[in-house]
Amino acid sequence: MSESKCAVCGEPAELKCSACKLVVYCGKDHQKQHWKEHKTLCRGFEVLEDPECGKCLVATRDLQPGDLILTENPVIYGPRPHMVEEGPVPCPGCCRLIIPEGAARCDGCDFPICNPECPGLKDMDRHGHECMILGIRDVKAINGLHEFYRQDSLLPLRCLLLQHRQPKKFAQLLSMESHQDKRGEDTEIYKDIQKRIVEYLHDNFLDPMKMLEGKSGKQVLEDTSKETLHRICGIIDVNALEINQDAEITALYPTAYLMEHSCLCNTVHSFGNSDKGYVITIRAALPIAKGDHISTMYTHALWGTQARREHLRETKYFSCKCKRCEDPTEMGTYLSGLKCIGTQNEEACGGIQLPIDPLDDNTEWACNKCDVKLTNQEVSYLINQIGEEVDNMQLSNPTVRELDGLLTKMLNFVHPNHYHAYSVRHSLVQLYGYEQGYLPNQLSDDIVVRKATMCRDLLDITKKIDPGNARLPLYTGVLLHELYLANMILIKRKWDLGIKTKVKSINLMLQECQCVLKQALKVLQNEKESPAGEKLLSLIGNSSREFEKFLMRNKIDLPETASKTN
Repeated sequence: MSESKCAVCGEPAELKCSACKLVVYCGKDHQKQHWKEHKTLCRGFEVLEDPECGKCLVATRDLQPGDLILTENPVIYGPRPHMVEEGPVPCPGCCRLIIPEGAARCDGCDFPICNPECPGLKDMDRHGHECMILGIRDVKAINGLHEFYRQDSLLPLRCLLLQHRQPKKFAQLLSMESHQDKRGEDTEIYKDIQKRIVEYLHDNFLDPMKMLEGKSGKQVLEDTSKETLHRICGIIDVNALEINQDAEITALYPTAYLMEHSCLCNTVHSFGNSDKGYVITIRAALPIAKGDHISTMYTHALWGTQARREHLRETKYFSCKCKRCEDPTEMGTYLSGLKCIGTQNEEACGGIQLPIDPLDDNTEWACNKCDVKLTNQEVSYLINQIGEEVDNMQLSNPTVRELDGLLTKMLNFVHPNHYHAYSVRHSLVQLYGYEQGYLPNQLSDDIVVRKATMCRDLLDITKKIDPGNARLPLYTGVLLHELYLANMILIKRKWDLGIKTKVKSINLMLQECQCVLKQALKVLQNEKESPAGEKLLSLIGNSSREFEKFLMRNKIDLPETASKTN
């Protein structure tokens, strides 16, 4: 094995570049000295122009899962738009959710806030600058707070104000795609933005500001045009990322926005918290070969192809043609599959109906066993009806019995793996063992086995549509933990009956428990900053300690095994 030598002095060295691991140094001084030369090689991507997708990020070397691709701070961030008539909205200072009725008010602009000591209120990179503009309005409201204090107008205003304090960032912002050609005056999105954002800001703040500028002879903002505001809103809609951790944030990043979309994306990203300025860290989730495009996902991984492509067309203005979208079975999951229900003259044959050409928005759906076909409109109507029923059920804190009844009804029409069925089954596995009447000591063995089987089935689906755990780590983490809990119920029952490790099935379940706990911790490694991830990791940590105690107490020595569950 050849000796590693410092890239600067040629002396024996062991300090590797932590990012690319391609060069070594004899010490930190030579590493800093070499950075100007090394940074081009170290960065694992370049920005290229693609004839189909425009500017994109392309790998300049082979990347392995876990390799760091990019870390950067946002150009700007602000409250995630809440276009609601009631309920919680983000505080303009810290973006944590508050109930505006009864909340404290900002001394400068009277917007509802979390508390007068909120550090973001005086911060000029957050609420401080916009507060000066919002404070021009001297009228206050007691009722109709959501309409009077429109939180969804704050980020566009914050972007507009960059031109005064940080013109380089403003230029960077305006270089991003806005798709204004697809958001013309005759579109619903234009009319909505015009009414909710543009007219609201101009009538209440920007036009009065211009009058004050005329009187004082001092210009605060050069460009407050309606065209620029529409452009900014387009840039936010097309390029912003949402952060739901310690607050509800929408952020724009200078390079990350160039990642193209794929429904089987090859990166995973995580965000720092407010103390870290919501820095984004992007790592490879799957092996990425030199020359491959670096991708993320801008829609929900657990939606079917129809729903994903429709969402992308409406919000990002393109039609996805990725490997998953072009596959009628969605990587063998049948996530959009329907059961053949026959016709008035023919009984159902038990076959599966799938789109003939998923990339054609008007495709027919054909059965794989008989000649029955459905139009895309008929399928859309059916799925929308089922989806509405599922959504209403999920919002009503359903019981096990209610979810079970809905699942039984639904399975007359959809494949067991259909994404609406996935949603119901994922909820069910989280109720078995927790609801009165279905607590661990009240569950029959059959129901516990059913729960474990559901977990394994859903894990199999999740692995196929999110092979790098890039988009569904929380879903996967929950399933892995619930599978562990189901197994342990069965193991302890058999143990109490004197059926111990000499039985092969017990050994297999114990090994599966060991595997799924380790997998869950690994899957959730990028979720430590999110409240849901932190809570789930705590539960899994407790379960891991309890499992180790069980093994030690019963003198069980398990072999280290590779996981077959996920």
